[in-house]
Amino acid sequence: MRADDLSFSEAVNLGILKSVKDGLINSVGIMPNMVYAEHGYSLIKDENIALGQHTNICAGKPLTDPKLIPSLVREDGSFCTSKEIRERQEDTIDVKECEIETEAQLKRFIEITGRMPDYFEGHAVFSENFFTALKNVAKRHNLFYCIPDLDKKWEEENGIYGLGFMKLTPDNMYNPKEYYTECLDKIKSHPCSVAIFHPGYLDNYILTHSSFTHIRAMECEFEWLKNFIKDNKIELVDFRNYK
Repeated sequence: MRADDLSFSEAVNLGILKSVKDGLINSVGIMPNMVYAEHGYSLIKDENIALGQHTNICAGKPLTDPKLIPSLVREDGSFCTSKEIRERQEDTIDVKECEIETEAQLKRFIEITGRMPDYFEGHAVFSENFFTALKNVAKRHNLFYCIPDLDKKWEEENGIYGLGFMKLTPDNMYNPKEYYTECLDKIKSHPCSVAIFHPGYLDNYILTHSSFTHIRAMECEFEWLKNFIKDNKIELVDFRNYK
């Protein structure tokens, strides 16, 4: 039960804390480059969760000198958004530049937490060059690289399977009970599955910098999911069981 985007904003941090306290989320990915990274870690550092690096190359500002990573940034030095990257005719992300920023975010992760991440993956950008950079950095530091749903070979090798992407409405919402009911056969047929959430409260920053807004608040209110898990005899594990 994984929550992405810790440190995206102050309100998102508070929503993720609620989801952890409610006993549903047991793996949390932090975006080390964001302003609220230290705040987010301070909230969940004493919780019994797996903490991962949710490597981010499309929100906020890089930790690297923008001159060294031109394929990732705008003229003002901020990251290109995921939408801007998707609209490119080809994958123009430079693998080496991406590795430089990923390494800088790993260094920042260690500075904030005092340790290596329990798992290692990326935020919002579906780029083969980005994935290659993540794999290279993970191998270099012996990190548990995680890419369910997007890499079937990875799923088979690790015995961890994604549930598939939910079908979103035009306003980026979905019916969670319907979705998890439809996923039940898949959950029962695999030794381990990973469910990915984006819980969070809303503040001005998230409302103006993310396409995921009300869906985050909805995913803070998943009390019903406890009964779903109990009734279907689903055991909760986290990435520390597998790394």
